[in-house]
Amino acid sequence: MNIAAKTTQATAGDLRYQLSFGQTARECLVQGDTLTIKVGVQGRVILGPMGSPGQVDVPLRYAVVREGLEPKTIATKFKRLSVIVGPEQSHVQFVDVEEGLSFPMPTASDLAAYVVYVGFDEIGDKNEKKPAKAAKKPQR
Repeated sequence: MNIAAKTTQATAGDLRYQLSFGQTARECLVQGDTLTIKVGVQGRVILGPMGSPGQVDVPLRYAVVREGLEPKTIATKFKRLSVIVGPEQSHVQFVDVEEGLSFPMPTASDLAAYVVYVGFDEIGDKNEKKPAKAAKKPQR
């Protein structure tokens, strides 16, 4: 994922940060009727020409999808990981482990169609429902 200093018609010279994945791993655990998947990711943040040391928010999305003619999201989790690029650093590695992807155990034939995805999600939690705000009382 590239993060540029300007949002329209950005060029390589406008690059602030580049985010990339290096490795992923998963571990499955069955407890009763529930399947829990633990997913780990290792990646890095690289400074671009317009970048500078400091905090970079890495928007991560974990998802389990049943693939097929009509794909269906089974479980998903979004998180923002704060990564600090220190002075004198041109890049820094990050690691995250998500342990909370749980769902009812599917049949053996359905399980073969399940795919675990890890990706960068620029939209992130903007579309997720927020708690309703309390109504304001009229002033007297």
